[in-house]
Amino acid sequence: MDDQIFSDGIGTISVIGATVRVDFVALSPTEREPNGQPKAVFRQRIVMGVDGFLRSAAKVQEAVQALQKMGAAAPQLPSFTEPVPRVEEVSAVTVAAAPSPAPAPPVQKTGTSRPPFP
Repeated sequence: MDDQIFSDGIGTISVIGATVRVDFVALSPTEREPNGQPKAVFRQRIVMGVDGFLRSAAKVQEAVQALQKMGAAAPQLPSFTEPVPRVEEVSAVTVAAAPSPAPAPPVQKTGTSRPPFP
């Protein structure tokens, strides 16, 4: 099936304004880190709104809980009810301020109610 992309995990999550970008990575068969381990290389990016990302995160949490019930050993993950760590503490997530919108052009009053186009 052509619609599937393999990923070894998430490399980076960037939040810019109301948009979340999730970069998926795969371990390279040829590139190596200085310590000899396979290098994680970018494979695909998914871009979604914050609401969609939060719904997706809840689905991932449900899947983790189901896997744990089946006996899968998973690292201890923080729940979504715990305080969110400060940005400096999260190395795989980038949060950038949204660019400020351009100022609106001044409104010209011409004395007519016609639109400015023919």
